[in-house]
Amino acid sequence: MRTDTKGISLIGILVSLACVVVLMSIYMSSVQKAVTGGNGVSAPKSVWGMQDQIQLQLLGQALTIDAMSNNNQFLTPSKVSRSNDVYDNTSANFWSALLIQNLAKPEQLVSPNDQSWVEPAQVDYRARHFDSNFSVDLDGVYNVSYAHMPLFEDRLDKRWNTQAGRFPILGNRGPQDGIEGTASRTLDADGTWRGWVLHSDNSIKWVESTTVTPNWRRYDSVTMDNIFLEEDDSSDDAILGYTLEMDDYGPTFIWD
Repeated sequence: MRTDTKGISLIGILVSLACVVVLMSIYMSSVQKAVTGGNGVSAPKSVWGMQDQIQLQLLGQALTIDAMSNNNQFLTPSKVSRSNDVYDNTSANFWSALLIQNLAKPEQLVSPNDQSWVEPAQVDYRARHFDSNFSVDLDGVYNVSYAHMPLFEDRLDKRWNTQAGRFPILGNRGPQDGIEGTASRTLDADGTWRGWVLHSDNSIKWVESTTVTPNWRRYDSVTMDNIFLEEDDSSDDAILGYTLEMDDYGPTFIWD
């Protein structure tokens, strides 16, 4: 007398697992191409690339609209608090003031391409001017993926406004001192930085290097500008970064 048994054989399990592996490899290949453009290289028309572009442009539009009622000056923490104290103009205060003023939402500050410990801020909207819990500490969990022009002296006075022409004010964050080929999380697999740069006239450009040819006039004979390196104290030197602290001598930057 034969007894029929029902169940899953070892061969059946192995075949099923093989099918799953094949399907996952196809899926992950498609995801990589959609997210990075393929080959571990960032691409402007990838999913995250287009999202970064949209988020930066929305931030720029919000700053521009707000500037219309503030003598064309972009949002500045020391102006918001009316302290006129340079110590107020840190990255944490700038970005949290942007949120508290309802010019942006916490999710808009987070890039889908950010490979570190970034998460949307839990904003304390009861804060008067800035949220003391907002973090730009790249060594831990932080709340913003985008770098900005340091709000200090000539750059603040001459470039942080809607009349400054095509001058970089926001962008994807980059490596320390703009040095490529390092282990920075901001670089692609080939050691090159690629990202979006938003200008004060609200135009945006895809850049494939930390150095750019300025569309603004420089007075120090520099033909290529490293946008992640403070090359001089002139307002003609474009730089994007995170200012952890500010004092009378300028910003203290933090990099990953």
